[in-house]
Amino acid sequence: MRAAAILGTLLALTIAGSAGARTDANGIPAYVNGYAKWPKLNAKPIRGGSPAHQGTKQVYASKRKTGANYPLGAIVVKTATPPGKQWLSLVATMRKIRGSANGGWRWEEFTRSSPTARFTKIGFPESGCAACHMQAKANDYVFTRR
Repeated sequence: MRAAAILGTLLALTIAGSAGARTDANGIPAYVNGYAKWPKLNAKPIRGGSPAHQGTKQVYASKRKTGANYPLGAIVVKTATPPGKQWLSLVATMRKIRGSANGGWRWEEFTRSSPTARFTKIGFPESGCAACHMQAKANDYVFTRR
């Protein structure tokens, strides 16, 4: 009985913590709020697509690189606008944290199907992001250079 109560409490805290990690307005995690005011890594919009990210892209970083690498706590946000559209369909994030493989980066992606829809997290495994970003290991796993 006591174990069930503890388990229930932990589950409630986990759900509350997960809900608190996203903004209510659009479904994007709160840790990226204000990203459009961060330094932009690309001088011009990035047109075309990779197999993973179609459309026109913009890339922002919360902190500048220190030497060859981004500091702990840095967040990189890539947004994408569908071809021929004026609204964001993708917000992809990279967060540099302690104890993580792949240079300390953790990846998440959020998409939506229309300009009025909320963003939802893609169920794609993070290992897929890491496998692709290995190609940019020399630039601290970030493809876009400033």
